[in-house]
Amino acid sequence: MAKRVTPEEIVEMHRLYSKYGNYAEVGRQIGRSGSTVSKYVQMKNVPRNIRIAVENLSQKVG
Repeated sequence: MAKRVTPEEIVEMHRLYSKYGNYAEVGRQIGRSGSTVSKYVQMKNVPRNIRIAVENLSQKVG
């Protein structure tokens, strides 16, 4: 079974996507599939509690 994606990892996906602009490249960098990266960068079907955690982390980082 795949390891759960953490809010910290999602923040990193967003950061790397801003740098590379490519889901597959971000996936290679962090060891996830491009489709997983796409889901979390676009925040499609991501549970509300995870979206809130990512927003909170992003505010602390940014």
